[in-house]
Amino acid sequence: MTNRKLTPFIMKNIVVAFLFMFVICSCASLGQQSYSNHRVQEGETISAIANKYNITVYELYRLNPEARDGLYPGLVLMLPGSKAAMAQQEQESRMKDQEFKTHTVEKGETIYSLAQKYEISEETIKRYNNQLYSAELRTGEELKIPVNNGKLTLDTQKPTETNRKHVVKPKETIYGLASMYGITIEELKALNPEITDGLPIGAILNVPDKSYTADAKLDEDKFGFYQVQQGDTFYSLTRRWDMTDEELIKLNPALEDGLQNGMILKLPKSLIPAGEELAGGGALDLTKALTNFSEKNVAVLLPFNTDVPTDSLKVMLTRNGVSRIALDFYSGALMAVDSAKALGLSTKLYVYDTQYTRGEEAANENMLNSILDANDFSDMDVVIGPLLGQNVTEVSTKLRSKGIPVVSPLTPRLEMTSNLFQSRPNDNILRAYMLDYIEVSGKDKNIIIIADAKNQDIKNKLLDLYPDAKVLDPHSGDSGYYLNPDDISSRLDKNRENWIILETNDIPLLSNTVTSANTQVADYKLNLMTTSKGDAYDSEDISNMALMRLGFQFPSIDRQGSIEGSLSSFAASYRNRYGVDPNNYAIRGFDLTLDTLLRLATAEDLYASANNGVETHYIENKFNYVKAAEEGYYNKAVYVLKYGPGLILEEVEVPTQVLDKIENFKD
Repeated sequence: MTNRKLTPFIMKNIVVAFLFMFVICSCASLGQQSYSNHRVQEGETISAIANKYNITVYELYRLNPEARDGLYPGLVLMLPGSKAAMAQQEQESRMKDQEFKTHTVEKGETIYSLAQKYEISEETIKRYNNQLYSAELRTGEELKIPVNNGKLTLDTQKPTETNRKHVVKPKETIYGLASMYGITIEELKALNPEITDGLPIGAILNVPDKSYTADAKLDEDKFGFYQVQQGDTFYSLTRRWDMTDEELIKLNPALEDGLQNGMILKLPKSLIPAGEELAGGGALDLTKALTNFSEKNVAVLLPFNTDVPTDSLKVMLTRNGVSRIALDFYSGALMAVDSAKALGLSTKLYVYDTQYTRGEEAANENMLNSILDANDFSDMDVVIGPLLGQNVTEVSTKLRSKGIPVVSPLTPRLEMTSNLFQSRPNDNILRAYMLDYIEVSGKDKNIIIIADAKNQDIKNKLLDLYPDAKVLDPHSGDSGYYLNPDDISSRLDKNRENWIILETNDIPLLSNTVTSANTQVADYKLNLMTTSKGDAYDSEDISNMALMRLGFQFPSIDRQGSIEGSLSSFAASYRNRYGVDPNNYAIRGFDLTLDTLLRLATAEDLYASANNGVETHYIENKFNYVKAAEEGYYNKAVYVLKYGPGLILEEVEVPTQVLDKIENFKD
């Protein structure tokens, strides 16, 4: 055979034939594999699409090399048929229990108008009518409209059994856990029936095997929790909060698996209306988180002005003056020690009589110094007392170098030191708390401010919050402040709730305001409140019935007997032990001492407990210690109380935005 070169013509025909055979084979291969496609939506990424269809990013780029230059809405990507089929099967599985109504498109209707009509998103309509990704809406076309509020999926079944455990950390809440694991509060409680009475630190909970976030803590300065209500949809929620689906899902990854009634959503606080935000978790029951059962050494420094053998307390509780206050407080503290003992906590009390003589400051200071010099406090876990402010500062200053925490039982205003715990909120904290409550809850109210000359500063702070508030400056006469008959009525609004904020401790002005406002109760929605309830409110000239009709609200350091159940139980035990009813000082002695002992048994020390941000509630007092601006700790836990029916004081439920607003400040 002779070798010859192929002519260009022959070469060309061979190439064409080869290409023809390649195309035939390729088409056969394509026909066997059967490809599908995906139309890119706004915000989608190549990795998200790959994950959706369970393929690799490499496969997507191999089939769609143009995607390497970037994705854009509307771009159609080729997908392997088997993967697309699996995705289709998954979609069909999600839709099989989905209920639909059929809508026949009428002339002039658009996807947007249908979304408005059925209160679902345009994306939801397209999701169940895939042809709309690539074709325009046609008159007469029949569409599937989901009737279950437009949930992303119906796959809301959560595991009833789980092998995964979660150890509760400080600042984690039941709402945070529900959000973390994408379940409802009811589902979390079903897995853990024991948490119905609280969520103690260190508790080991049963949780679903899948979590959506790293932990259950919340940046409470920025975010809050919202519980999905019946009728809420993706469309209604994103429209209400002016968010896209993607923004909502980014904050709440559990929404990838569907929206369901009762689930807990994390949202920026600014988006949650007052009253709709869930509490950050409320008070913690420290009795369920005990870890340190070592015996605690507790020093109690109080001005008994006598020896205090326990068996004589019953008689001595009839005394008066500072000694009576000390004895009342101590009697409650002894009951707290017994309550702690019942929980397995052992306490060794060291009781010191600081003595007290009115007007004899030097003698009082000498007595205190002699106690401190004659006794070694190095092993004390905490010192409770003394009773009076100057003495408290003296003791805390001398014990500061040893790091021993000193808890002030009653004094609201102190010169702070690094080891001092001010357990009683002062007037500034009460006012700041009430101002925050008014700021958060008063946005839709008709606010009327009445303030005398001594309260112009608080009036200005209220006007800073609500510049459009109606100011009623009281008139001044020979007999003091007064109001004209129509001063209040001319400022009321029939279409809104009216809040009269009264800032005075002047009895005539207070009486005049209460009487005048009461004449309007029948015709207007009206509430009276103040940021500081002075002793003028206890005057015989002020009718408690009138305050009740006005729903009078005010800040308070304690419940003042507003919770009958726990108080009745304690009162019965106290009467059985001492033969008399407990007063506020005895109750505070119990609450403060028990809280201190429980904090020592659930944290490394009192400082660690305060830094954990734990809030606790007891019979009439609650405690939430925070670091002061310069040094020391103060209790920021405050109640807002309201005169309710039957002259029963009711605790007002305060939005959680208020709980986080009081920052460290300097008096």
